[in-house]
Amino acid sequence: MNRLLFLHSWCIINKKALGGYMTAVKEQAYAKVNLYLDVLGLRADGFHEIKTVMHTVSLFDDVTVALSPARESSVKISIDGCPFLPKDDKNLAVRAAFAFLEHTGKNADVSIKLTKRIPVAAGLAGGSADAAAVLRALNSIYKKPLSQKALMELGATIGSDVPFCVFGKSAVCLGRGEIIEPVVVSRELHFVIGSSAERVSTPLAYSKLDSIYSDFDGSKNTGGEKYYSEIIRCLSGESDKPLVTFNVFEEAVLPECPVASSIKERLKSLGAVNTMMSGSGPAVFGIFDSEESATIARDALREEGFAAYYAKSANFRQ
Repeated sequence: MNRLLFLHSWCIINKKALGGYMTAVKEQAYAKVNLYLDVLGLRADGFHEIKTVMHTVSLFDDVTVALSPARESSVKISIDGCPFLPKDDKNLAVRAAFAFLEHTGKNADVSIKLTKRIPVAAGLAGGSADAAAVLRALNSIYKKPLSQKALMELGATIGSDVPFCVFGKSAVCLGRGEIIEPVVVSRELHFVIGSSAERVSTPLAYSKLDSIYSDFDGSKNTGGEKYYSEIIRCLSGESDKPLVTFNVFEEAVLPECPVASSIKERLKSLGAVNTMMSGSGPAVFGIFDSEESATIARDALREEGFAAYYAKSANFRQ
């Protein structure tokens, strides 16, 4: 057999062995910011009912997923850019791979290569974005057996932010975050995201809010609802006012994070038209009028020793 014929036969055999599927797919896992985040109350299942406007931004991780057939499934992950991240099922990307294989009845050896750029445990949904990217990649490799809705429902079993990260762009998210209503955005937003090494766990942040708002028994209002309609109007183009923001977690988290508070104040002094903490923090962002003004502010923060990133609205929808 000549060399060309051998290579052609090898490709056919391997294509048949994989059922005709691609063996590797690269995805970009985009971060999000919360332009609005309020807690509406405690649910019967012990979780909190939230209402949030999430917005996908251009800061992203690279996620490459490869697989080969196997009798029993296994998942391995290699990580560049963040050596302390777990490599077992505590990592949402690993958990997502196992969940997809189990849900679809597939067996495979899955290899995930993750290049981290999104700050970790910062309120930017970096882990959830990676998990969503793994779900999309595996769905592509297996010729899309799951619809986007099914992927989002599967993502909800992995983490509250995963459904939105599968969906992308901008949306109002309700429930625990799994109920998603698209939001039309008519303007491109420019952000500088500042991240500190401070950490306040999400359970602790919720615990502090429960203390402030008497377990959300209705005796004290968060005051967030008055901002919601104006945010939607600004995003849709019905209002040309500077975009307002709201995050109920700020009063619980920022007092514990002096560096994040300093970054927020510095963003204001550098010309941000609005500043806010994202999620349960401690990352904070400033909204700027242009890419130029945002990159100038980013560079200023970096010169002062802060971790800072420029990002803009990501026109992303899978």
